[in-house]
Amino acid sequence: MCHLILALPLIALPVFWLLPWGAAFTVYGSVLVATGIVYGLIMKAMKMPPESGAEALLNAAGRVRSVEGFSATVWIRSELWSADNAGGTLAVGDTVTVEGIDGLRLRVRKTCPASSCGSG
Repeated sequence: MCHLILALPLIALPVFWLLPWGAAFTVYGSVLVATGIVYGLIMKAMKMPPESGAEALLNAAGRVRSVEGFSATVWIRSELWSADNAGGTLAVGDTVTVEGIDGLRLRVRKTCPASSCGSG
């Protein structure tokens, strides 16, 4: 669909054969302006950060809910995730940041201990 919209100025060229010159320039100019606006909106959307999927979880902050050895359960973006500790020890209430994703398990790093950030 995107390619069709960007090809619209080329597709609109036959208006010069079908309409008088004055009307053809008006129609073709309108097509060019509309294509430019749509192209600008497409470029703006492409530059936006991901809001869903695995890419959106990278560098997201969360809080540790439970710890079992080197594995923990963390609360990130209103979801509970299983996580592996990337370094240091985790405690319930620690604030963590997601460093990577291995399948359905997150690799997290402690950013703030529970004692200094408060628990919640």
